[in-house]
Amino acid sequence: MVYDKQEAICLRAARAGDDAAMASLISDQLPFIRQKAASAASVSGLDAEDLAQEGLIGLLNAVRSFDFYGGAAFRTYARTCIVNSIRSALRRASRPGAVPVRAVLPIDSADDWTGVANDPQDIVVGREQAVRLLQFVDKHLSAREQAVLRLYLAGSSYAAIAESLSLKDCKAVDNTLQRIRKKLKSFS
Repeated sequence: MVYDKQEAICLRAARAGDDAAMASLISDQLPFIRQKAASAASVSGLDAEDLAQEGLIGLLNAVRSFDFYGGAAFRTYARTCIVNSIRSALRRASRPGAVPVRAVLPIDSADDWTGVANDPQDIVVGREQAVRLLQFVDKHLSAREQAVLRLYLAGSSYAAIAESLSLKDCKAVDNTLQRIRKKLKSFS
């Protein structure tokens, strides 16, 4: 399998809890996330920032679940996870009782995978925003919320998170994740 060794080192460091490595991965994909969120928002009527948050969650899930021996490059895998996360948000929004969705169009097309982060200015801005996001999480999320988020992004089930953090039940974990989502929506 062919992959970028620097990216692999960065990915392993991010998995081990290195904030700078995670910030680097986020900044590399942030322009792509924003492009996908804006594209989906323009056809669905949903908020682009909310969809960008969903894309960011997709990226974080990609970091935790990437298989180095699976045959795909991390960049390809991460972008697939980002797009799938945004699509899931669109599907949730179109369920009965949810916000009505206007004509939802597919968000992937031939030009989706090119020209996203080729501009050095976009890369620098993306890295700065990734660092700001990590600072926001440190400042605005409680220690419990950070612990729940870390375990959730590591792939732990609600039951395992509840047990690990001595929480009452799975509902307590779900409530904490809802508070985290609300706080992340105020990130700008």
